[in-house]
Amino acid sequence: MLDQSFSAENFRRILDLENRKGLYLEGRFFPSLNGITEQIKQCTKDIITKRKNKATKDELYELYKQRKKLKAQKEEKLNSELEKVRKKVLTSDFNIDMEPEAIPGEKPIYITKDTPEHFFALKQVQANFSRLFGIKQSNRFAIVSQVKNLLNDEFPKYVLRTDIDDFYENIPQKYLLDKINRDNLLTPFSRKILRQILKKYRELSGSDKGIPRGIGVSAYFAELYMRDIDKEIMAMDNVTYFARYVDDIIIIFIPSSRAKNVDYLKKLKKIVAKYKLKLNDRKTLSCDLLNEQQLCSFEYLGYKFFFGNGEVKTRFPDKKIEKYKSRINLAFNHYLNLSRVNEKDARNILVKRIRFLTGNTRLKNNKENIMVGIYYSNSQLSEKNDFKKLDRFLRTKIDEKIDSPQLRERLKRYNFKDSFETRRFSPFKAHELKEIMKIW
Repeated sequence: MLDQSFSAENFRRILDLENRKGLYLEGRFFPSLNGITEQIKQCTKDIITKRKNKATKDELYELYKQRKKLKAQKEEKLNSELEKVRKKVLTSDFNIDMEPEAIPGEKPIYITKDTPEHFFALKQVQANFSRLFGIKQSNRFAIVSQVKNLLNDEFPKYVLRTDIDDFYENIPQKYLLDKINRDNLLTPFSRKILRQILKKYRELSGSDKGIPRGIGVSAYFAELYMRDIDKEIMAMDNVTYFARYVDDIIIIFIPSSRAKNVDYLKKLKKIVAKYKLKLNDRKTLSCDLLNEQQLCSFEYLGYKFFFGNGEVKTRFPDKKIEKYKSRINLAFNHYLNLSRVNEKDARNILVKRIRFLTGNTRLKNNKENIMVGIYYSNSQLSEKNDFKKLDRFLRTKIDEKIDSPQLRERLKRYNFKDSFETRRFSPFKAHELKEIMKIW
């Protein structure tokens, strides 16, 4: 049976999991541990130095013993801190508090207080919700790979790509509340937390429907609500492939015979409307390849697909190119501002940022070995011309903004196209990644 309790032991499991993802929670929430953490690091460095200098076994033994003692002290203090968090979460007056944060050109996201009790309470209820209802998000890489393969065959098909209009804002809360109460899988305290989140959103949004963007558990609310819709879509006639990533939907219909006058879009809209949602007409595209070939294109999950003439091509969407250009601009602007007071630091962080943007790296402290970067974030890309555009843009910025010939030469070693093709890897420490990403 799943342990749903908001206990210090469960919070410790959450902390370990987040640390493996590269999120160092001890330093964020428990600064009193920083001193002993530094002592452990220094002890480890001393051990490495002693080994190199061929220290005696007794000398090494004393250092190992000292480190073990320090780790035990840290563990005791950490458990004490987590116990304090548990007591705060379980008090009768504990409430999930959140507020909207405006994002230019986007819908607002909601953020909670940056306290350990908010963080661990939300993570625990999210874990309970996910496991008991069997909810997990789709794999973006797998979907893109499958879609490429299916569009590449020569079967007559009808392809429909769409998403749901204001998805998070239109999910009926009543359904979610009825569902979590009726199924009775979650403990009363977990349900209390979920009700608090929905109630607070109603107060802030002024609407009796919708779930808050930016709150982790909202993704699980959304998946729970979409389950019945997914089943009805997959039960439609002639559906060969269906995938949904949050609210981004793609459906491929392959009839057994060349059907005419079948309005697949109308049928889909009817299903979605039944659940009090509607499709986003601006992002709804269809391609009818049932009776003749034609060149079609649409954007989906970070790629622009071109297909219909016997070949599938994938390129960067314009929005992604602009995102890379924006980051390049921000990197050079930060360099120019910082170089007025500290040219050396400005030069070092600029080189790291360009190396990071154009290359690939591994997320630190992550046992899942997650790789990110120009190749690993865009591995399904088939067309390389966009890299040439980015490389030209980068070289122009280098020539315009950098006076030092040595720095120009160093920066021009890095480019997007070569890094994608060779999967060039650049290691960064956790504190370096944090500094690199700070301006973006």
